[in-house]
Amino acid sequence: MEAVPTTIKLAGAEDTVSIAWSDGHLSYYPYPYLRSKCPCATCEENGPPPDPGASPFPILGRKPLKPERAALVGRYALQIFWNDGHSTGIYAFDFLRSLCPCPECPAPRAAATAG
Repeated sequence: MEAVPTTIKLAGAEDTVSIAWSDGHLSYYPYPYLRSKCPCATCEENGPPPDPGASPFPILGRKPLKPERAALVGRYALQIFWNDGHSTGIYAFDFLRSLCPCPECPAPRAAATAG
């Protein structure tokens, strides 16, 4: 059985989306990292914007990237509404788990893709 989120916090520690998984693992996704991994067709084709926090009015400064809200999509995914206006990415739970940037996770992923 695949792990599923038991708790999702959009405003986790240090500007992260934090997810507690049913297998006890905790994942912390920095906002720019998660936004850069958006799985929508537009981002898959063109890549994410180079600086999603950039302002069209530089004198106003840089707007920090963050999620404004999120919604569950069925029992399999999370849709994040970013403050840069982007919201079409639907992050499947298995995809989110595969993106976990913690030091524990890349080794098992590398072994699975190598074999």
